[in-house]
Amino acid sequence: MSGAAMGPDDVQALAGLDEALDVVGDSAFIRLGPGDLGDGTAYRLVGAVALPRRTRLRGAGLLVMGVPVDAGALVAWIVAGGLLPAPPVNVTVARSAAPAVDAALADAVGWRVGRATEWDWMAATTEPPVVAGESRLVALDESHEPEIRALLDEVNPHTDARPFEHPGQVWVGVRDDAGQLVACGVMQPDIAGHPLLEGISVHPTHRGTGLGLAVTAYLTRLGVREDGVCTLGMYADNDVARRVYLGLGYCDVHEWSSRRLERTSGSGAAH
Repeated sequence: MSGAAMGPDDVQALAGLDEALDVVGDSAFIRLGPGDLGDGTAYRLVGAVALPRRTRLRGAGLLVMGVPVDAGALVAWIVAGGLLPAPPVNVTVARSAAPAVDAALADAVGWRVGRATEWDWMAATTEPPVVAGESRLVALDESHEPEIRALLDEVNPHTDARPFEHPGQVWVGVRDDAGQLVACGVMQPDIAGHPLLEGISVHPTHRGTGLGLAVTAYLTRLGVREDGVCTLGMYADNDVARRVYLGLGYCDVHEWSSRRLERTSGSGAAH
């Protein structure tokens, strides 16, 4: 806002996602989203937008991207106007705008801001070639759920993957010579119906042997073949996974930073 005082006339409500794309440019993350705003409202302030965002695991939230100074001012306006979804709220911000948004949230009365998690989103639109190790893949079904959960709990406890809690999941894995599950991953429809990979996990004793690559390549090929695109999210500090994904053709990387907002005690809001 270039230091000018901001009034309600500076913020515009957007009629749809196409108007958001007009502000921030083409974004596959938005294009491949639910396709509408649902029950929420999107807002624009000069070069920034704030969109309602819903995920299966975290519920209603807010997605913010655009020019950092405008993004911070827009979030401050939304918070001051009581326009956030019911708490707790997951606020996801383009990392370039995160410092400005966090500064705005630091001044928000009645809200507690959780620690930020930095992650990247990317998409593949071409089928990767078959890689070594895919011949070892086995299909996993609900009878294997205890094994899958045990492996995830041990080596990937923060994954968003929830075995067989949602329809349309395709799980594959790899077993060692003793029959123990040592690698797994899932392709499932995201909330908009597009293929999403989650839970790509390899036991430490088998890392560096190409099993994660094999699981990812197979599921990516399946997703692209079915829908023309396959997406995934990864923690930003996982350089090994990044090399694997980029090597398989994932691109259009979006860098995000997410934090959780909760009402502080005595703020007068229901929890």
